[in-house]
Amino acid sequence: MKIMQPLLVAALCAAVGSAYAAEHKLNADVVVVGAGSAGLTASVQAAENGAKVILLEKNPFVGGSSSFAEGLFGVESEWQRLRSDTLTREEALKGLLERHFHQIDAIKTKDYVEGSAENLDWLAKHGIKFEVVRMTPWEEPTWHVIGEYKGSNHGAALIKALKDNADKLGVETLMSTPATKLLTNKEGDVIGVEAKAKNGDTYVISTKNVILASGGFGDDPKKVQEWAHRDPKAWKSSVPVNKTGDGIQMALDIGAQMGPVSFVGHHGTEGKGIKFLSNLYVTSWQPAALWVNADGNRFTNEGVALSFSQAANAIYSQYGHYAWSIFDDSQVKYMMEKGVDSGVGVLVPVGAKMTELQKDIDAALKADSDAFKAASSVAQLAKEINVPEKNLERAVAEYNKYCEEKHDGMFYKNPAYMRPLNTKKLYAIKLGAYYFSSYGGLRTNRDHQVLDKNNKPIKGLYAAGLEVSDMVGPTYTTWSSGHAFGFAAYSGRHAAINATKDLKK
Repeated sequence: MKIMQPLLVAALCAAVGSAYAAEHKLNADVVVVGAGSAGLTASVQAAENGAKVILLEKNPFVGGSSSFAEGLFGVESEWQRLRSDTLTREEALKGLLERHFHQIDAIKTKDYVEGSAENLDWLAKHGIKFEVVRMTPWEEPTWHVIGEYKGSNHGAALIKALKDNADKLGVETLMSTPATKLLTNKEGDVIGVEAKAKNGDTYVISTKNVILASGGFGDDPKKVQEWAHRDPKAWKSSVPVNKTGDGIQMALDIGAQMGPVSFVGHHGTEGKGIKFLSNLYVTSWQPAALWVNADGNRFTNEGVALSFSQAANAIYSQYGHYAWSIFDDSQVKYMMEKGVDSGVGVLVPVGAKMTELQKDIDAALKADSDAFKAASSVAQLAKEINVPEKNLERAVAEYNKYCEEKHDGMFYKNPAYMRPLNTKKLYAIKLGAYYFSSYGGLRTNRDHQVLDKNNKPIKGLYAAGLEVSDMVGPTYTTWSSGHAFGFAAYSGRHAAINATKDLKK
């Protein structure tokens, strides 16, 4: 009987809980799934167009990965005009098509490029401030970094401003209430959404239009493996905010066409004694180091560190999906006194002095970090990082020779970042491949309608932001900095514009 009592109590609690759970039947002109930048822009725009909007968010907070982003893409904007920037929309479109190997939707990309400045103007009218920032020499100045709003900055500021606007416009937001199913009629048109709140309440919402904006799938290791064919143990999400591809899956369940997927990747490090964004972490983003793989061989132009998504690809493509970044005491002194050559977004700007770097190094060594090693010779370092001694000695000798000659005969690295490893103290930090978010999953047309397997629009269903395929090729490029964040806001708005036009038909 003592064994049965806990089971009996659990059953009674479940019965009581289900008795209090309620089923809600609601109506809306537009239901938006996901309260990130795409979902909030869609909600605000739809409400401004006179629609009754219900916004569903699975998390107990709004923003998703957008809260951690920093700036939006734009071309020929007012902020660029005031800087006398010269990039044109025509040049931007050509550059994007080439850098994505023409594996993107040229028409939607053209619409996005040509509408990017107007999109920034619209956001500015809703209380959002911008400043154009160029992060590295590898990119164009397309990055419109977001300023302060009510004590928040960057993506968090945009989210807070848009949520304020949505509230003022009467958007009904249901938090901790993920959408679970799209409802269709016998013709296959979307006519509603089912959702279930954390407290057990269920919602059946009748609507003429659903806009999917629930973000990517990067926090679901199974989908990373099956949809993207990446090893989730070596290709890791760095901003886990419960993005598990819910919107994509719901659309696939009613016959949507799946499109290619990609990622906004970046390189970095992790390990015992290393804190994210610490001075030591920032050294993993620097282009002046020597990078070697598991065989102790140099494998790329380390200047790729200036283009973080490509850097992630370079590292992931190595055996074991990792590499080592090697530097010496002279570079420690350089970073402490002159500052870093490569920033980490605007959180760690170019030129930031790593005044705590030596303390971070000492702490990591004291912790016997698996991701950070030190040695007084190349031979000793080879043992510490478990690579062939002869290979590492050859790689260091060749690299030092190139530094002396100020010409990289192997990978043609910019001489500005060629600094020899010639002090008595050598360091190695382990590099891994990560991503801020996945990108893609559903194919949409120019009006942002989700397409079925016959390439026809599913009536009543739209998608925006990171759920949309064909806006990025095999990899993201920082040449057009802010591209993903900008497209989320742009596509959310324009999905709403088209969805509300549809209401009048």
